[in-house]
Amino acid sequence: MPRKTRRNKRRDALTSDAIAFLEGRNSFTQFKDHEELVALWIAHGDETIAEWDMGRDTKPVALD
Repeated sequence: MPRKTRRNKRRDALTSDAIAFLEGRNSFTQFKDHEELVALWIAHGDETIAEWDMGRDTKPVALD
């Protein structure tokens, strides 16, 4: 019997740039409002992957 795999549907709704931002790999903040980025982090941020102090002109830093 084949196994069912679970997909993280919450992440499917995000663009690849947003996912990269949340993981601390990429900053697409140049054209985004700070409030929009804070809302994105609050809704989808995972502090086991990256941390962010939510300051302006900063981005999440990936945890190693």
